[in-house]
Amino acid sequence: MKNKNPRILLTNDDGIYSKGIYALWEAMNEIGDVTVLAPNTEKSAVGHAVTISDPIRIEPCSRHGNFKGYAVNGTPADCVKIAIGSFLDKKPNIVISGINAGSNMGTNILYSGTVSAAAEGTMLGVPSIAFSLNTFNANNYELSKEVAIKMTKSVLDHGLPKGTLLNVNIPKCEISECNGYKITSQGDEYFLDDLEKREDPRGRIYYWMSGKIVNNDTSNEQDGYAIANNWVSVTPIQYKLTDHKFIDDLKSWKL
Repeated sequence: MKNKNPRILLTNDDGIYSKGIYALWEAMNEIGDVTVLAPNTEKSAVGHAVTISDPIRIEPCSRHGNFKGYAVNGTPADCVKIAIGSFLDKKPNIVISGINAGSNMGTNILYSGTVSAAAEGTMLGVPSIAFSLNTFNANNYELSKEVAIKMTKSVLDHGLPKGTLLNVNIPKCEISECNGYKITSQGDEYFLDDLEKREDPRGRIYYWMSGKIVNNDTSNEQDGYAIANNWVSVTPIQYKLTDHKFIDDLKSWKL
């Protein structure tokens, strides 16, 4: 690596007490100087929300006697904004978000607080990676830690284009079962909503949202297909959403 002791900022959307961020903290300590700012509670699927109407508080947090970080009563994007904009003395060399419980692929990328935290780092000029593991009940993070170390070292060595972050999804399998790395595009995976209408004891109507992930990807160049076949999916994504191909057609409408 170009920097022998890089400054690494860690965050996530599952919260500072999650298994995933602890595993990521263990992995990143093998590389550099780690600072953790993460939500004090789970903030899954908050997307790129930021807090503008309430104060944001930061409290020291320790786990198992060795993990030390800071719990933030805000969103993943808040954590990155505050860390880079005020809390840290020096800008980090890299922002790492994860390890998320559950994959973040296809259209679900737009909902992901994990990916949004990395996008915020990118917007603030810091190379950033989002890591997600394709299971909600992980007990083994050995493959994830190996992937996180390899990808982080690679980005520190090579850098990333301005405005681009890496969305890395890791299959649920043993290290020996993983087929390697596949450079992919964002596929068509989506969350099929199940909105159950209910009534509370006072007769008021409410809805409970659940559902399932639908993965119809068939190309080995798509993230969903790669994960389904035990590849680590590495997708370069951007936060700028303009559809440049449609601009000329839209101009022809003569609005």
